[in-house]
Amino acid sequence: MTEHIRPIASELLSNDLVITAQINILNDKQQPIRRRALLDTGSSMNFITEELAKSLKIRQNKCSVPIGALDTLTTTSKRHITTTITSTDAPYLAIRCLKQLAEDEGHRFPRAAQVLQRDFYVDDALTGAETKDEALTLRTELTNLLQLAGLNIRKWASNDNDLLHGLSLEETNHQHFLGDSQTLKTLGVFWNSSDDSILYSVEVKPTPSRVTKRIISSEIAKIYDPLGLLAPVIVRAKMLLQRIWSSKIDWDESLPIELHIEWERYYAQLPLLNNVRFPRKAIIESAIEIELHGFCDASEKAYGACVYLRTLNTNGRVWTQLLTAKSKVAPLKCQTIPRLELSGALLLTSLMSTVQQALSHKITRTIYWTDSTIVLHWLNTSPHTLKTFVANRVSEIQTKTSIRDWRHVPTDDNPADLISRGQTPEEFLRPTIWQHGPAWLYQSEGYWPTWDLTPQIELPEQKGAICLSANPSDYSLLQRYSSWPKLIRIIARCLRWKQKKNRAAPLTVTELRITHNKLIKLLQNIHLSEEIRTLQKDRNAAIKGKLTRLNPFIDKEGILRVGGRLSHSSMTFAQKHPIVLPKSSVTTRIIEHEHKIHMHSGTQATLYAVRQRYWPVDGRSQVWRAIKGCVRCCRAQPPPVEYVMGNLPEARVTESRPFTNVGVDYCGPFHIKEKRDPKPSSPLFADLSLDEGIAPPSILITAPTSEEQATNYESFMIYYNRTITKKK
Repeated sequence: MTEHIRPIASELLSNDLVITAQINILNDKQQPIRRRALLDTGSSMNFITEELAKSLKIRQNKCSVPIGALDTLTTTSKRHITTTITSTDAPYLAIRCLKQLAEDEGHRFPRAAQVLQRDFYVDDALTGAETKDEALTLRTELTNLLQLAGLNIRKWASNDNDLLHGLSLEETNHQHFLGDSQTLKTLGVFWNSSDDSILYSVEVKPTPSRVTKRIISSEIAKIYDPLGLLAPVIVRAKMLLQRIWSSKIDWDESLPIELHIEWERYYAQLPLLNNVRFPRKAIIESAIEIELHGFCDASEKAYGACVYLRTLNTNGRVWTQLLTAKSKVAPLKCQTIPRLELSGALLLTSLMSTVQQALSHKITRTIYWTDSTIVLHWLNTSPHTLKTFVANRVSEIQTKTSIRDWRHVPTDDNPADLISRGQTPEEFLRPTIWQHGPAWLYQSEGYWPTWDLTPQIELPEQKGAICLSANPSDYSLLQRYSSWPKLIRIIARCLRWKQKKNRAAPLTVTELRITHNKLIKLLQNIHLSEEIRTLQKDRNAAIKGKLTRLNPFIDKEGILRVGGRLSHSSMTFAQKHPIVLPKSSVTTRIIEHEHKIHMHSGTQATLYAVRQRYWPVDGRSQVWRAIKGCVRCCRAQPPPVEYVMGNLPEARVTESRPFTNVGVDYCGPFHIKEKRDPKPSSPLFADLSLDEGIAPPSILITAPTSEEQATNYESFMIYYNRTITKKK
């Protein structure tokens, strides 16, 4: 807030003034917090910082109010002098002034001008140098360059106290030290200047008894990790949040018990992150080679990528350090692991491009590592031979990277595997390859993993003859409607529209008849084109197939009809020569129409009604199939009656000696032909069954039966007496 505070003259204190008390605001560590009043941008009371107002030489307006007193112990009242400035443009104006200063005076201070152009973020600068002397020179140039614009640079902080020598307390960042440590916030990231390390500060409140999606989302967002150094821990929270979203729980609805327990276990371990430290320094002294190594991996739940900086100095010493990482949860739509691995490779490509743009050092080479052999094969394949999902991502990766830079790494040596699986804070603190990468990165390239790409075996191209049958006509209109009369009326309307006649007038009988004949001709030309073509060439030609017995012919309207011997009959022409209907959906609609107008008649009655005008091929089967699909008939058809069998007679269920009960039955008739008489007869055979016993009552054991021809009663009696005599 812009505050130009001046003492008030004693003569003004006698007047009635509005006095406002100012209160200092301290954090939980008893440190003052800078505050800024956010006022309406449309009013005349807008504020900028005091230093910027002085430096830009903004004119001060005279004002008598408002008046404030600092705390209750202050005896001297002071007056605020304010200057109107657009608050939304204040950050832009501050940055623009620095850019313009670098352009105007940068030739005098080239190093400082480069810092103004590249290393300033709003009003904070984060920069460095290779040596202490270069850093001191840069500090001097930066101070002198800003003084040309009347700007004073303050809040200096460094990992080397010699660089702060000669600066007053007001010019250093001492007010931000937390207790005895040298930890301060740099662009939102905690940095300990004493050991030059990046650390994290996570404050955990007591877990409420009722945990909701709103609470979890808020707590996860509080973990500020712009570099992704805590990616394995953050992605575990993202996985949990995705499961909560999948369960379709409202924002303020309690979580299920299993999710609640999992969150409590994870949340209780978050304070362990306060013990995590990452070295800020990533490049070794006197580095001659700087390499970027990126790793990517994926699982069913998440995928991610991480980038390491590998440097080699003149003494042959190698140093590797994690630069940044990025993680994403797998989409809810199920995808295969190779496709997720490919998405991780694309994420690594984008992350590597961002790192290369951010680093000011010259990168010797970049190497991309993945543990998926399928992805490596895809990257060595032309995109046009792949499916769309894979082809799009392979094409983008091939555009941004060189395929020779992609290599295979075993899963155990892939640090990105920690991202794909996720880790709890307790697991994250265990020694792993996360901070410095696999051990073989410290060795020469001869010890790195190698993998030979298996070349694809291309089969010789064999071109075959392809015959295409093009049917330019679209007959979808015939299958669109389920009613035969409705189809006729719609086609009749279309024909009237084509002829530009009165569209609103009712359809006439002549129009309906013409439309009917056109539909029949179209149907026959689709399914019976060969037969019609044969008859058009020779009306007496023999027709093969199912129309052979119908003796078909083409009438004067071009419709295929049934022939026959009823020309001299008194029946109508349609009854004597019905229209031939092939098997099609239109034929089914005609049968359904006749079935309905005849009160849902049976198969035989419906077939008779249809044959008054039409002759469907395989008519009985088509009619039966159409009636079977009738919903009303299916509902009205009663289930078959299952008769209850009567009790067995006493002789069948009572134990007795063999041949006590003898039964006789008839079967047949069987047609036989005697040698003497050429006329066939239809005799009956008598079957004599002999009961031997029952064991158990439900099982009847019978002896082999004897059969005899019985053409009449006398022959049966002879056979019966002969059988009785044998059994006696």
